Amino acid sequence: MSDILYTAAMPFKRKGVDSMKENDYVMALSMDLNWFKPAAARAFVKAAIKTGILSMEMDMIKAQFNVEDVEIPVGFIPNSASFTKIDIFEQIIERIMENTGDDKQSIIARINQKKSETRGLFTIEVLGILVARECGIQVDDLIERSYEELLRK
Repeated sequence: MSDILYTAAMPFKRKGVDSMKENDYVMALSMDLNWFKPAAARAFVKAAIKTGILSMEMDMIKAQFNVEDVEIPVGFIPNSASFTKIDIFEQIIERIMENTGDDKQSIIARINQKKSETRGLFTIEVLGILVARECGIQVDDLIERSYEELLRK
């Protein structure tokens, strides 16, 4: 089994259920288990939905596997490097939203404006980091991951 499956299963196993409200699931990953920051937990959920491990129905996250069949190793802690492919851009947007109170649409508009100003020379992740830095937001942890992602392209 994989880290992503163990990570997805743990909040359900702790509660003894196979579905949870999205906010409860995110809080379980971030606050209860202390595995991720809330923005990274949301990004993990999106990635797990994309891969088909989880599904979203209304505001409920549902396991697309039999939770009881997953045996999580004792002391398991996910390696966050396993999830670096979780949308870095989404994490940047979330961080800007959390620190400025701006809505997602206005932040994306600012990033698109930067893209026009730079004639598309930079990736949206780089431009998102630039906007975050202009707002005085700490994003050093995302800079290296964005750079690694750029090298893989």
